[in-house]
Amino acid sequence: MLEGGLIILNKIIIILFLLFFCMVENIITIETGKINDYIYHIDARAYGAPRMLSIFVAQFNDSSVLIDCGTSLDTKKLLRFFKKLNIDLSSFKYLTTTHHHFDHSGGLWQLYDMIKEYNPDVKIITNNKTKELLNDYEEHLARGKRTYGNLTGIMKPIEEGAFKVIKASENFATEPNKLNFLDSFSINNSDVKFGILSTPGHTPDHQSPIFVKDDLIEFIHLGESVGTIYHSSELVTMPTSMPTYYNHKEYMKTLENLKNLSPIKAGFGHFGVVNGINNVREILLEHETFMKKFRELIIKSYSEKPETRHVLEQIMPVLLPRTDLSFEENSIFNGIALAIVYGMMMDLGYRKD
Repeated sequence: MLEGGLIILNKIIIILFLLFFCMVENIITIETGKINDYIYHIDARAYGAPRMLSIFVAQFNDSSVLIDCGTSLDTKKLLRFFKKLNIDLSSFKYLTTTHHHFDHSGGLWQLYDMIKEYNPDVKIITNNKTKELLNDYEEHLARGKRTYGNLTGIMKPIEEGAFKVIKASENFATEPNKLNFLDSFSINNSDVKFGILSTPGHTPDHQSPIFVKDDLIEFIHLGESVGTIYHSSELVTMPTSMPTYYNHKEYMKTLENLKNLSPIKAGFGHFGVVNGINNVREILLEHETFMKKFRELIIKSYSEKPETRHVLEQIMPVLLPRTDLSFEENSIFNGIALAIVYGMMMDLGYRKD
């Protein structure tokens, strides 16, 4: 009885400490570096600019896990980061993905080929749909080139033996230790459980890796399941309704599922880390509200004039205040804005592929 009480007391102390720590920590981390005992956040400087793409590495006592890798143009930069952070290539057990898009996993074929020279047993752990789309990339890459030009990098097929195919979990239990896990690792005499949650909507294959220690979700990589962040200090989001796969019903269902969780830190593919259970909760609710407003505004604008240009003109004044990056004359952001508007229009049936 006494032992059980001490365990509960220890958990309460840990939670109170983490809540205090998160109060004094920045709300959003945008710098490259360690975000907890074992996870590194890396600014890939995609498209040659800061704060465009986040990559994460979990480094444990005897192995490492990579989450996303950027395009083939980011591979050399990523290898330099590994060297700078003293992460040995032979330590990588898993290369994981959030989804198949070129900016998140386009360089996976290249990175896998390099890492397997140091560790032949390394595996790309992902779902069957991502595996399929990573090897059927021509149409997706061609679409990307229309917006980003040669900044998409190149993609090549990945050998069958590279993959460990899993079914991402649909279990969003409120108690972290009741979630489903794929593996566990050791760090500083503690066990860290690793799992992958199914978070479709942005794409049908979207998934979110999680790490649980001491019955707490210490980190979840949301990828693009809860929008994107282009602000360094305010909890405001952008949509991720990219064509051709965006499914609004699935996307909102994913947001509902994620509300069951209480992660201490949450990574965003674009861009950075939100720190603190309350802040993660706040941005999830903010995004849910904003996505409803975003969809309603597209419906209203289209009813006024059923032209893509008109709808985009009505949306841009809503998007621009939600970033502190200099995007007004940025062609990449303009391309992103057009894509997220067009993707929602496709989901509404206003446009076809």
